[in-house]
Amino acid sequence: MKKIKSYILAAVMGLSVTSCKDFLTLMPLNEVVLENFWTNKADVESVLMGAYAALETSDCVVRMSIWGEMRSDNIIPGKDNTDSGDDIVQIVKDNILQTNSYTSYKCFYDVINRANTVLHFAPAVAAKDPNYTGAELKANQAEAIAIRSLCYWYLIRAYKDVPYTTIPSIDDTHDFFIGQTPFAQVLDSLINDLDRVKNFAVNRYALESHNTGRFTRASIYAMLADMYLWRGDWDKCIECCEWVTERKLVEYEELLRKEGKNCTVELINDTYPLITETPTGAVCGNAYNETFGKGNSFEVLYELPFDQDRNNPFVSDYYNSRNTKVGKIKAFAEIGNGFGTGSGNKVFIQPFDVRYYQNVRKDGSNYGIVKYVFEKMEYNMSDGMIGDNRTFSERQNTQPNWIVYRYTDVLLMEAEAKVMKARSLGTGDAVSGDVQELLQEAFNLVDAVNRRAICKSRYESAKELKFADYGGSVSSMEELVFDERRRELMFEGKRWFDLVRMAMRDGDTKRVVSKVVPKHDGASQSAVRIKLTDMNALFFPLSKDEIKINDKLVQNPVYEDNEYTEKAK
Repeated sequence: MKKIKSYILAAVMGLSVTSCKDFLTLMPLNEVVLENFWTNKADVESVLMGAYAALETSDCVVRMSIWGEMRSDNIIPGKDNTDSGDDIVQIVKDNILQTNSYTSYKCFYDVINRANTVLHFAPAVAAKDPNYTGAELKANQAEAIAIRSLCYWYLIRAYKDVPYTTIPSIDDTHDFFIGQTPFAQVLDSLINDLDRVKNFAVNRYALESHNTGRFTRASIYAMLADMYLWRGDWDKCIECCEWVTERKLVEYEELLRKEGKNCTVELINDTYPLITETPTGAVCGNAYNETFGKGNSFEVLYELPFDQDRNNPFVSDYYNSRNTKVGKIKAFAEIGNGFGTGSGNKVFIQPFDVRYYQNVRKDGSNYGIVKYVFEKMEYNMSDGMIGDNRTFSERQNTQPNWIVYRYTDVLLMEAEAKVMKARSLGTGDAVSGDVQELLQEAFNLVDAVNRRAICKSRYESAKELKFADYGGSVSSMEELVFDERRRELMFEGKRWFDLVRMAMRDGDTKRVVSKVVPKHDGASQSAVRIKLTDMNALFFPLSKDEIKINDKLVQNPVYEDNEYTEKAK
């Protein structure tokens, strides 16, 4: 009986990513499952947990980073990397073929199908099981919609137009060979879905790890803020971000009552609750250790959890590992070279910004990526220097959690929305009245994130951010926000998406080209510059295998009938 039940559960949850056919050609659930499985709330929870588990597979996690980071101005091929057959390295070089394995998106559609299955069957289960309350049903539906929405959110930012369905593959009456739905239409659908269920989600779970490993109301609000930012609905974005801050303030007050003077979360600028980097004054690294070392931290809104039974191999394979200081990819030199805005570092301008040391490790003229690699870091700045005063311990496993949303990301979304709202007032770059107020509010948000990252004992001697340096124009403040997002969220799968959003807002790729082309070597700069003049080149091609299976799919025109297609044949 136990074996039979496990087979039934496998049929419900399996929808295997190793199927011989790709997207939307998954086998329908059989009649035995329909009659005997969906009987109580435990069945709904089981399949819902299966959707989370599918999202945490290495196939999905690797793509989250590749699609959101690898083509950005943060990353170049690693030290002495001559592996022309490595698909990720080819993406870093912006040499993307339709045959590249990471153009396949089927793992995300596996997750989507699981979520759709939950949404289809859960209401009927609630009608059968008196112990499955209406509130529990709505909370499970909110989670399933959030999981599905997150998958589609990654897909449309990576591919622009994608096949979109909310129907599960439970029988053979529905045609799953469908074409793409336009980006804006999918985005509107996602926003409508999330807005409808956001207040049905759980605020806090009984199990502490679920508060970051499952979707909560705060993480849904964060995802909505992100989507509103892309749609250009500045007021809605700000509203969602402010809701998250109000929620974090409630959690901060609870934590303060519990931990008292030992609480290492503090109000930055008396407004924003953030984990302090320097709880003892001169020794910093605490915020990194809590967020990227231990995981499940106060600031994390949603992350993919890993443990001894489920590894996250991407970090050790492509960032750093215990055996190498530079992996298959590394940081672009402008990130690692010194400090300041001159010929040196154009990213980290303050020598006591600890994020520099939490992101890169120098190896000769190379800069290896260490975020997520180090499990614990400490920097003693009591003598006013940092250099060799860094101590760290590297992970002895491949299990770092992968963060999707955290609180500082939300603060910087709000800052960006306020800058864009200032621009929308129709005064161009001019600063006066309401524009001045919005820019000041945006600066305060950036300053809070930046101020936390500066070693507290050295802050006065650091190059402090000043409103006067950026508040003279909307463009200057916008650049500051994007720069701070780069510093704060580096190597977390965000930067390329930020650049794509910038280009879609501009209506051209000029600023993206100016930022990305310098990372390429001289021989390829011209080719990359020409390619990226086309807005469609910001997005991935559909996998050649997907095109073969589903003739309703239309390839990204940049990758049709050109040298890239010819090479891919």
